[in-house]
Amino acid sequence: MPSHQNTASGWFYKGTTGWLQYDLGHTERVQRYAITSAGGLVPRDPKDWQFQGSNDGSTWTTLDTQSNQAFAQRFELKTHAIANPGFYRYYRLNVTANNGDSVFTDLAEFGLLVSKPQ
Repeated sequence: MPSHQNTASGWFYKGTTGWLQYDLGHTERVQRYAITSAGGLVPRDPKDWQFQGSNDGSTWTTLDTQSNQAFAQRFELKTHAIANPGFYRYYRLNVTANNGDSVFTDLAEFGLLVSKPQ
């Protein structure tokens, strides 16, 4: 899994679909998530995905769906708001298609964003 705020790391996956997840160890209300494209080949970028939450790690609720996504440049950060956030322990990015590579999918960073009380 990518390390926090380090686009030099990455998720490099052998497959055109796949998922990566966080176990926060407690419930948290994630309001936005971010994906940063990797420095590799454009066809390996995620194209279609679901952002999902779970409290048991096996039953998932889809919180956001994106289709036909393209990154204009390498290490580009895209942030997506969640219309109806909830409290979940587990969050995952379920990639259902990449941008055309027949073997690999990759990204540099997958981040979760929460608003803390002030």
